[in-house]
Amino acid sequence: MDCDIELEIDAGSARGEYTVHVVRAPAGGHASGEFKLDVDRVLDRLPQLEATVLASAVAARRTAPVAEMAVREVGQDLFQALFTREVYGTYRASLGAAQHAGQQLRVVLRLAAPELAAMPWETLFDPETETYLCQTEPLLRHIPAPDYNQNPLDVAPPMRILGIVASPRDLPALDVATEKDHLSRALAGPASEGRVELVWAKSGTWDDVQSLLLAGPWHVVHFVGHGDYDSRTDEGRIALVGPDGRAAMVRAVRLMALLSVASPRPRLVVLNSCSSGEMGQSDLFSGTASALVRSGIGAVAAMQFAISDYAAIAFAHGFYAAIANGRTVDEAARVGRISVMASPDGTLEWVTPALYVRGGSTQLFTLTGSPRATSNAEGTTTARGPGGRASASTAQPDALAGQAQASQAQASQAHADAERAMKRAQLRALYVQASAELRARRFEQAVELFEDLLTLEPGYRDAAALRDHARQRLEMAKVYRSAVEAEESGDWLAAADGYAVVQGDPEFPEAAARKQDCERRQRISDLQGELRYHSSMGAWETVLDVSAELATADPASADPDGLATAARVEIEKKKQKDTPKPAAPEAAARGSYTAASQAPAQPHAPPPNRVPASNAAVSGPRTKAASPPLNWMPLAWGGAALAVAGGLGAGFAVYFLWFDDNYWYESGGDASLRVVYGLIAPFGYLMLAVAGLPDRTVAGRVVMAGLVVSHAVFGLAGLNYAVEATAVYSSLLVAGLGIWAGILALRSPPLRTLGWLLLLATATIPFVWIQDKGTFLEEWYRTHAYFALVQLLVLCGAGIGFMVAARRLRWFSGKGQEHEPVG
Repeated sequence: MDCDIELEIDAGSARGEYTVHVVRAPAGGHASGEFKLDVDRVLDRLPQLEATVLASAVAARRTAPVAEMAVREVGQDLFQALFTREVYGTYRASLGAAQHAGQQLRVVLRLAAPELAAMPWETLFDPETETYLCQTEPLLRHIPAPDYNQNPLDVAPPMRILGIVASPRDLPALDVATEKDHLSRALAGPASEGRVELVWAKSGTWDDVQSLLLAGPWHVVHFVGHGDYDSRTDEGRIALVGPDGRAAMVRAVRLMALLSVASPRPRLVVLNSCSSGEMGQSDLFSGTASALVRSGIGAVAAMQFAISDYAAIAFAHGFYAAIANGRTVDEAARVGRISVMASPDGTLEWVTPALYVRGGSTQLFTLTGSPRATSNAEGTTTARGPGGRASASTAQPDALAGQAQASQAQASQAHADAERAMKRAQLRALYVQASAELRARRFEQAVELFEDLLTLEPGYRDAAALRDHARQRLEMAKVYRSAVEAEESGDWLAAADGYAVVQGDPEFPEAAARKQDCERRQRISDLQGELRYHSSMGAWETVLDVSAELATADPASADPDGLATAARVEIEKKKQKDTPKPAAPEAAARGSYTAASQAPAQPHAPPPNRVPASNAAVSGPRTKAASPPLNWMPLAWGGAALAVAGGLGAGFAVYFLWFDDNYWYESGGDASLRVVYGLIAPFGYLMLAVAGLPDRTVAGRVVMAGLVVSHAVFGLAGLNYAVEATAVYSSLLVAGLGIWAGILALRSPPLRTLGWLLLLATATIPFVWIQDKGTFLEEWYRTHAYFALVQLLVLCGAGIGFMVAARRLRWFSGKGQEHEPVG
């Protein structure tokens, strides 16, 4: 079964727009999609990624360094961009098909857009499974080229590897002996088994490399040295050693020509240099790796970032061991990554190698025959010279021993120097990563990275000061975040205190303004609470004083719940009451009456003194009415609650009477009436009391409080015979208190209608206990339901009446009038 999923990615109509097409997949189909990718943003982050990857090789305190977040974010962005909805469906189906067949799914990227070749595709991260693709599945970059279907090269072990170390004197020095020792140690196992043979070039000059290539055969070329990317020519380069010992920069096209002198041409090249995997953005084949593949090399493994000694050795060990055992080159690259992941914990350097393959086949070699031993019977090591001829060392034992000891000492010293140099590079990379997190204001990550750095090197540069700065910034950010949360929840005092801590910090320029606003809002809240308190105490002059102070802070908040308006009405009432009325003499009154009777009739004038005194308030001007102040909003809520209680209760009664054949208690009747009478109706009466009914005197408030409590007791006791006595007594108390409240309201002419509504709603409560012992209604619970239905309908009607009165009161308040008689 073919378990490759090949994705062809090409440029769209504009930069940043691309198309992806599934060329082939185990699940079948040809899904495609379009996606957008901010290539420039990813390219700008490559230096940060390199520092992150290199710094992760340092043994840190944590198992998973926070620095991995940068790698994971880039990998997730690339994954979500590439695997669009349809393509992702094909990918998941293909993954399942491959697993069902007992094989691995190989992901092949055909990068037809030049700038995409520079993307770190090895970081692809699937957020659903929380895994990196190249850790679980072979991942390779396919380079299209003509005549790419090469047959695997037959190799009779050992597989011959030509090693080249180039260390020009004008570039950072490489420890040639150590580099050779690293690769030799990596290949020690396969070499001892006769599977591979490693031969080193004497120097890294062009002539030396060319001579060895001519003396082949060579199956693999392993280059260790410096590489870079020439942005002027948009082409990758590697550094060989010139005749004068200085760097001779070899462009990819020249390196292609040099490798072509070998016969047969090497099928595999490994470039262990700093930037050999870097690609251009205008020519797909400008990078060293892709140019070699295009020229005819079967595959190239290149390092896209700088790599530590440990990671280089681990990758080479796993990679060449897999090749020597007949594995495909993509599987060998995955094995090499797994070797890098072995240690230290948390290292990310498995992402550094990038594999470029020519054509559709990744099987570069076919191993024939059995491995041959590389040491003779006398124990002398055999090395193949030019043409594959063997030569043996015949030096004297003592001389050889002395030379070996000296070489070992030099190698140990060189190895120690190299390790110190690499540690310095890794510490610097960790410092750069931490500084980058600090600059990006990710303070928590910066603190952890600086602490790791100081754990490894306590006195490293200014890391301690930067860590303390990051801690301070983190604490200030937490304070500011808490202040914002307090402001959003309405805790103005806590928000103002938090903003006061950070208001001098340039990172939070708006803190001072937000602090002032929170203090203003707290002041408004305090004044409104004070105004309500004075209103409840009847201190109307003080209410107006507080309202005036509120108006200076926020005019819209100066009259909460209409309390300031109610205070003005009460003050006006008091003035009218305290003003003495002149007493007219009886004779004058009779004379006035006589004069009025003898006066000629006015055709359109209203008859004098025809308005009853009880309706004077209704007939008089609406703006001058001296009636108790009412708040329309609680009045409306109270009416709505009573209407809902009556309507729901009536609906329950109708259902139990005519639609339910079961015992009403078992059907939920008792619980239904408990909610209606014990919760909803008392809430309605409580809102009427808040609105100002029956009046704002102490007696009126006591009566309404008793009405609310007694109604709740009556309702919660229910109509169950087990507590019938409590319910009966409380219902009578409800009726008595309701009549009392209604009479108090009837004493004020503007509130007569509301008084009658109170009387009707409460005085009818005892009706629910009326029982009919007739022939057809012998069951007491059904009799209760009939009379309860009548009372509930009365309650619903009263609630509607209160709502109408509230609407009328609101309309007149909106007209600017102080009060409108609602009775």
